[in-house]
Amino acid sequence: MYALNLEPGIDEICDRTVERYRALFVDDELAGKVMDQVTTQLVNDLELNVDRQRLDSTHVFSNMASFGRTRLMGITIKRFLTQVKRHQPEDYQGLPEALRQRYSTSPAKLFAREGSLPADRTRTRQQVAEELHELIERFAEHPGLNDRPSYKALVTVFEQQCELVESKVEVRSKTGGACVQNPSDPEATYDGHKGQGYKAQIVETCSDANDVQLILEVLPQTAADPDAGALEPLLDRLEQKDRLPEALLADTAFGGDDNVQRAAGKGVELVSPVAGPEPAAAPIEQPSDNALSPPEAMAALSIDDFAVDERTGEVTACPAGRVPLQTIHDNATGKTTIEMPAATCETCPYRLACPIQKKADGRYTIRYTDKQRRLEERRREEQTEPFQQRYAKRAGIESTNSGLKRRLGLGCLRVRGKKAVFHALYLKAAGWNLLRAAASGRLAKMVKAAMARLEPALRFWLSWMVTLARIQRTCRGDHLQDAAMRPWHSSAERAMILIPNLCR
Repeated sequence: MYALNLEPGIDEICDRTVERYRALFVDDELAGKVMDQVTTQLVNDLELNVDRQRLDSTHVFSNMASFGRTRLMGITIKRFLTQVKRHQPEDYQGLPEALRQRYSTSPAKLFAREGSLPADRTRTRQQVAEELHELIERFAEHPGLNDRPSYKALVTVFEQQCELVESKVEVRSKTGGACVQNPSDPEATYDGHKGQGYKAQIVETCSDANDVQLILEVLPQTAADPDAGALEPLLDRLEQKDRLPEALLADTAFGGDDNVQRAAGKGVELVSPVAGPEPAAAPIEQPSDNALSPPEAMAALSIDDFAVDERTGEVTACPAGRVPLQTIHDNATGKTTIEMPAATCETCPYRLACPIQKKADGRYTIRYTDKQRRLEERRREEQTEPFQQRYAKRAGIESTNSGLKRRLGLGCLRVRGKKAVFHALYLKAAGWNLLRAAASGRLAKMVKAAMARLEPALRFWLSWMVTLARIQRTCRGDHLQDAAMRPWHSSAERAMILIPNLCR
């Protein structure tokens, strides 16, 4: 504005132009490219170390109302009847009067006069489900209505919420999370813990060598998508951008054995707790006189306590150091069967703590898979202090999620619809990276050095701006007016004072 000598206000564009270009931006899905370009530039300028990263998901609410199942079906019917009344008034008048009156009220007052008792709510839900099915059947062959989004929403909601049992409409007892929550945002789904909406999988750096930590990747999803399934596409994206870490910290939801193996296949160590309960402690049987004395207290042993040859998968010794009678390892299925001598197990001081079981025929055997052994190994590692100190850095991403919601409004967006929500998620992540980069001491030094290099040129340019502004005011005869009344004329003069201070 100052370079073109424009007065405030004439640099604005109309809202319609802004909305048109925003719609093009959303339709072309350019927000992800913007986020990637901004992040790449900041990572390079700040020389961030991406060898250590952390992963977490955060729930996102779109701008839509929260409905129960009865109101969801009722609002879907009301939206469809509005279209029928507008485009096919004859067909609308042909509907039963009671049906038209029932859904003519505002969405906020829909079903307001129905009883509050459980039996009344059940009866109302059944009636709405039957009316939903009746409208679907009535307009199934109507050429002007059966291809409208509102009619397709009728069909979708009915298939998800209801079913036909011997030609009778019944409301499903359970629908799952992958179903429509509001016809205004048909892509939004439901998460049993967080509610309806969407989620964002966020990968962030967490190296101690970094001045600040930035978000490297964002994967938008619907609320019903499982966290475990997000790891592989995230790693693929990071690999394409040459940002794969050496270690990735994640919570229990991502830490399945399959994900650990997939990450290892890409050279990434997935550091995550194992889901499920830990093995319980077992009492120790008093050994015979010729057996070793056990310790006073002992936790339950696991298959991880057996000595295993990693090259062949065969067990070379039990927890007590005894050699197995027989070991059978199937490389195809990954299953291992161990048989120990009966006399050895009967006199072993670790008998009741050992996972080996006595069979009906008197043999002592145990069978496990490679997956079970890996999980037991990880559970044992989780109890160590080095693992807990290493994993403690994962909690830092919770502050990032909180900052995104508190400062940038990520928790409850002002848009709805999959494309608009994903667009907002990418741009808010890019904005967060800019905020964090602005707090970096390295970036401040870079700006200071750049301003120092540009200071002579800026002084020359600003001196000309000041001279031109004074000549302009003199020619217009307003040089006697207070300069404070025309701040765009005095800005160049003030900048002559501010720039040297910024460069100090």
